[in-house]
Amino acid sequence: MAVTSDIGPRGPLLFFDGECALCHGAVRRILKWERPQEQGIMFAPLHGETAERLRQAGDLPEDKEAVILWTAEGTTQGEAAVGHVLDIIGRKGWARAFSCMPYALRTMGYRLTARNRHRWFGRVPASCPMPSQPSRFLP
Repeated sequence: MAVTSDIGPRGPLLFFDGECALCHGAVRRILKWERPQEQGIMFAPLHGETAERLRQAGDLPEDKEAVILWTAEGTTQGEAAVGHVLDIIGRKGWARAFSCMPYALRTMGYRLTARNRHRWFGRVPASCPMPSQPSRFLP
């Protein structure tokens, strides 16, 4: 992908809704669950500069899902991105259990949660910093 050098070879990049309290909690959980030997995931808000650069280069879909995982192999969105992230951070059992759920149920649950995430979990200010590892976050 053309913009790999802009982002750096440090690993996958997870785009999340920067104003979503559920998403902020999920990012904190990923940072906590990551195993030291695993490749670290980078993070960026879906409405940030990095996402916009990738969209303009054609490397990120216009569809602004609640979660998009960008890797050198391509992008994964929605519930598929969640399963892939669990696998990347070394939570193979959780990833397997997640993938064993019927596709329709997994998709429906993800979409229902994504559609109602602000109402159910609230919003955080866009300027709300993540507590640790600021070098893992892109604008």
